[in-house]
This record gives sequence, C-alpha cells and structure tokens, in this order.
Amino acid sequence: MAKKKKVIQRKKSNRVKKSTPSKFPRDLAKFWSRDVGLSKPEYSYISWTALGMFVVMALLSINVGLNGDDDVQANYASSLPSFYTSFGNDTSSFTSGPEIKYYGALFELGTGATNQILGFEKTEPAYYQVRHVWNALFGAISIYFMALFIGHLAGFPAALLGMALAFFSMRYLGHSLFNPKDIPFAAGYMVSLYYLFHLLKEMPKPSKKVLIGLTIGIAMSVGVRVGGVLVIAYAGLFLGLHFIYTYGPSAIFSNIQRVKEYAIALLVPSSIGFLISLLVWPYGLIDPLTHVPEAFAAFENFQTAIKVLFAGEMVWSSDIPFRYIITWMMITWPIFSLVGLILLAVFARGILRTYNPVGILFSGFAFAFPIVYVLLQGSVLYDGWRHFLFTYPPIMILITISWFYFLQKFNTKPALKYVSWVILGLTTIDSAIFLVKNSSTPYVYFNPTVGGLKGASGDFELDYWGASIKQAVEWMEKEGIIGMNMQDTVLIATNFSHAAQVYTKKYGDHVQTTYVRWRQRNEKPWDYGIFINRFVDGSFIRGGYWPTSKTIKSIHANATSIAIIEQDDDQHNAYYGDAAVKRKDWDTALQYFTKEVQAHPDSELAWVGLGMAYLNKNQAQLAKHPLEKALQITPENQNGLNFMGYYHYVSGNATEAKRYFTKAGELHSTNHMAHFYMGRIEQQRSSHALALEHMEDCISANPNAPECYQLGADVYRAMGDNVNAQRYQAVVNQLTGR
Repeated sequence: MAKKKKVIQRKKSNRVKKSTPSKFPRDLAKFWSRDVGLSKPEYSYISWTALGMFVVMALLSINVGLNGDDDVQANYASSLPSFYTSFGNDTSSFTSGPEIKYYGALFELGTGATNQILGFEKTEPAYYQVRHVWNALFGAISIYFMALFIGHLAGFPAALLGMALAFFSMRYLGHSLFNPKDIPFAAGYMVSLYYLFHLLKEMPKPSKKVLIGLTIGIAMSVGVRVGGVLVIAYAGLFLGLHFIYTYGPSAIFSNIQRVKEYAIALLVPSSIGFLISLLVWPYGLIDPLTHVPEAFAAFENFQTAIKVLFAGEMVWSSDIPFRYIITWMMITWPIFSLVGLILLAVFARGILRTYNPVGILFSGFAFAFPIVYVLLQGSVLYDGWRHFLFTYPPIMILITISWFYFLQKFNTKPALKYVSWVILGLTTIDSAIFLVKNSSTPYVYFNPTVGGLKGASGDFELDYWGASIKQAVEWMEKEGIIGMNMQDTVLIATNFSHAAQVYTKKYGDHVQTTYVRWRQRNEKPWDYGIFINRFVDGSFIRGGYWPTSKTIKSIHANATSIAIIEQDDDQHNAYYGDAAVKRKDWDTALQYFTKEVQAHPDSELAWVGLGMAYLNKNQAQLAKHPLEKALQITPENQNGLNFMGYYHYVSGNATEAKRYFTKAGELHSTNHMAHFYMGRIEQQRSSHALALEHMEDCISANPNAPECYQLGADVYRAMGDNVNAQRYQAVVNQLTGR
C-alpha cells in the first residue's frame, strides 16, 4: 500500500510539474483557408469585364454635363505644368481656386497632360469630355478591385455579381462619370484595401507584388486628397492587431525579429507611397513638414457654410442634422443594396461561418469608420453622401456576399432558386430603367422608398452639381434660340454660369452668359434664364411654383423637373423694378413690380419688391397684401419675413412682428435685421436683458452692421449705463464714418 501511494504521489507530482503549452503563435490559416480565390482564367475574365465596363462608362461620360466645381478643377489642372517646368518657382496653382492647394493633383496632372497632347483648351467642351473619360477610368478601377476582393473571398460568380451591382448603383455610377475628386479617391482607397488585406494574409513574409500594390494604393489616395493617409492608419492598426493576435502582446518585446518584419511591412509602402503622392501634390511638395499638417487642419476645420435642402427644410451645412448622411444613403442607394443590408443582418452568422471573417469585418470597418468619425466630429456636410463615395465599394463587398450567400442557400431547391433570382432582378430593375431613361444624369437617382425622384423633389436637392445645364443649352440650340448663324445677341442668366459659358463659347459675342443667384435673379437684365433648382426653397417647389410661369422648357429626369429655361418679357419689368429699388425710386419700383405680378403672379421677388416699396412710402396697409402673396409662394423667403415683421412692427403689433422676425432669424442665421428688430421690441417692453441678447445675436450675424451697435447703445443708455452706451456708440460712429 505504501508503495502504491508513493507511485500515485509521484504521478501527481509529475502532472503538476507538466508545463502548460503556449497558445502562441496562433495560426490564422483557419480563416484564410475559407477564401475561395480566383483562378488565372477567372482573374483574366474579370479584368476583361472591367475593361468592357470602362468602355461603356467612358461612352456614357461623354454625354454628361460639367459639374459645379469643374471651373476650379480646370484652373488647377491648367496651372500645374508651370509649377513643374519652373521647378516650383511658379506657385500660381496654389491660388487657382478656393482651398484647391490642399488637394493632390494626381487626377489633374493626368487629365491636363492628355488635354495638352490633344490640344483642347479649358474653354471648350472637349476638354471636359477628356476629364470625364479619365473619371470613368478611376470609377472602373474602383469597381475592378472591389470585384477582385469579392472574388478572393467568395469566388468568381460572386465577383461578377458585385461588378453588376456596382454598375447599377446609380449614384456611384453617375459620379464615376464626372466627379474628379471623390471617385479618384475611392479608387485609391479600394486599391489600398485590396492589397492591405493581402498583406495581412501573407504576413510575416509579404510578396513584393503586395507591397508594391499597397504602395500604389497609398500614393493614389494621398495623391488625390491628404485624407488618404487614413489607409496608412488602417495599415498600422490591422498589422498591429494581426501581430498581437498571432504572437501575443509580450512578443512586442521578446520577438524583435518579428516586430522588425511588421514594421518594414508598414513603413516601406507607407513612406514610399506618401513620397510618391507628394510628387503630384505641389503644395505638399514645397514644404511637407508645414503644408501637410496645414492641409489636415484645413480639412478638419472646414467651415464653408451653405444652405442645403434636407427633408423639406433649408438648413446650414455647418449645422446639419445628425441623420443627414444616413438618410441620404437610405433614399439614394439602389433597392438591392438596402435589401442586401437586410440579408447581411439576417444571415450574419452564416456568412461569418462560410466566408473569411477577417475579410468581412475588414470591409465593414472600412465602410463604417470614416462615417462614424465624421458624424462624431460634427463636420460640415453637403451634397448628400458625395464626400463618402469611397465607402461604397467596401459596403458593396458585404452586400454582394450577402446576396450571393442568399442565392447559394436556395440553389439546391429549384423553386426557391428561381424565386431568389427573381427577387434580385426585381430589386435591380428600378436602377436599370433609370439608367436607360437618364443616361446623362444617373447621379440624381432616388429610390422608391422616398417615392423616387418625384417624391424627393421639394424635399431634397436633385441636380445639385448642375449637370443638366448641358441639356438646357442643347435644347436652346435645337429650338434655334441660339445658333451659328444668329444675328442678334442673346443674354443668358444662370446660377451655374461656368458650364453655360463653356457650352456657348462657340457663338462668340452673340451669346453672353452671366451669373445670378436664384433669389437675386432680377438684379441683372437677361433674355433667357437657365436655373438648376439648387438653393431653391423646398416650399416653393412643393407648392407647385416650379417650373415657373416664365418657363419655356423644363429639363426632366424621370418626368421630374431638375432645371428650367425661362424667357423674360421684353419689358424686363422685374429687372427695372429692382433697379428702381436700388435708386430708392419707390414710385417707379411700384410701377414695374405691379406690371410684373400682373404678368407673372408667381413672381415672389416682385411681390416682395411691392411690399418693400409700399413700406418705404409709409403706406404700410398697402404692403400687407403683396407680402402675404410672397410668403404664400415662398414661406421661407428672408426678405418677405423681414418686411412682414416690419409691417407689423410699424403697425404697432409687436407680438405678430416678433413671430415673423423669430422665424426669419431661425431660418437665416445671418439675418441680423431680424435680431435687430426683436431687440427693439424687447427694448420697448423694457426687457433690457433680452434686448441685449438680440443685440449680441445681431452682431454675431453681421459684425459690420452699425444698427446692431446702435441697439446696444440705446439699450445701455436706457439702463443708465452710460459707459457701455458710449462704447457702443463709438463703434457706430466708426462704422458710419461720423
């Protein structure tokens, strides 16, 4: 018995001494082994398909009009050669457009060189057709590498499906035809993601091909926009996670050789790619240590504020609702993308078990992180999700794989197999029909969840980049309004003047174009007006006043007006009325504005002009009717609200006056007069604290308005605070030159 006990104790002792096996290094092969991959013939077939897609996109792009930023981009492209030929001494490209120096010039150098070889000038349409073909090339590149990524994860059929779905994504396709900023960046982003994923798979011994590919992707991304360094951050993050998962945290200090390998994999493509990008970014090349951080700060603190139509309301881009981006995505993504998201949620577990979870999560992160970051930053947003187009290929990877999983799941059941394909076809048909009907403006697509383009009209901006100017000019040519043999001079006013100038340059002095804002369209004389409904109040459109009574042609997309061509009367009553207002000739203004509203009762500007003229003639009671008419047509009209508030103010109805001024101030943050009169009302009520608050709001809205400081001086004087009263009065005297 004693011997047995000793044996048992010895066995126990041996078990205690037995060391626990280390769980490191972990083998990631269980994930990578799920990748289906592509054979050489399949890879070749996808490449040829992408080439064919590029040809189709290039042909489509030729018929797409100019975008609203093309003038700035063209100036940048045309001024770049002198920078390089002067070895950096000629820096005129830095001032060729607002903030343009902070953008890389990869796209502009390519298009500029091509146009120079072909002999096209930036004043002729062919110059921009070349740019559009280049745009189509970058769009095709982004779709190609997205397809390769899908093929690697799920195989050849899934890759082809992804290419088809991306092509019928109208917003992405549309921007691929004429967007020189966001689409080239999306291409660089997708190239970087593809090779970064392969880098993770091949660690710790990545191939030269992968390192070179990642280098090119980084150079493309940063060479378009400095924000492309995001992919460098991704590389650092995912290589770090890969190292820790594989070798454990302690290996950072104990396995120096592996640390070096990972550091090389990160630093070599990142540094070389960044240096290459500087070669195509003149401002960054001059003084990278100063100008690169400066560019980051410029984009981080971008403060340009414009009014945008969102969910039926005009809101400032600097104070955009949190739901802005997500809402735009949900109403403009094709139905198959939305259904794909539902499939992703429903079959998430099966998808992660079937396909490489690293690739799935990697793609999801590449889509979600930039959006979440910008939302948390509270950045300025406008033009829908245009600035986030680069996130669409990554989410399309997940959407495609979700559809492919769904189709494969029912592939063995004949009845359900056909049903699943029918469902996919039905969700695609809306986009396909839209493309056939609107091949020159596919980027204005809205899906059926919002009622399509018709349902979105008046609630969201449609042709926000002015592509339909081309169609408008072509219609005027077709109708003989302008032509090569014309004798008279035609003056065209438009809120997208650069495109109109390019398309009418061939007519010389016989066609003159001038820029006017929609809300100030009567400030200049014109024969015809081409107006895109950007910056037009949603209530004006929803009220049925668009197209206007002056409209002789409406440019449509899916039977919805996205632009109008107006013809002014020979008398130009609205213009002469506005000119009389500037001279303070109120009687003449009344005469012309009366004629204008008789001929065009929907002319809200003429109604406002009538009301203003009556108020200035101290005929307040006569001002009420025209101001009511103006606000019936456009309830958000700033001048209409101000003058109606003033009408009630001089009529002794302070409560109604404040109601109108309050609405005017809420709708237009730069409307200092609304705050001025609200301050006057509170001053008259002896509510001095509230009056001073409105005085501060007045100054904030317009620091150079003397009436704001006069309000402060009067309020402090009424309070018996002569020191502050004199201080504000001194500012008034300084601003008025007293």
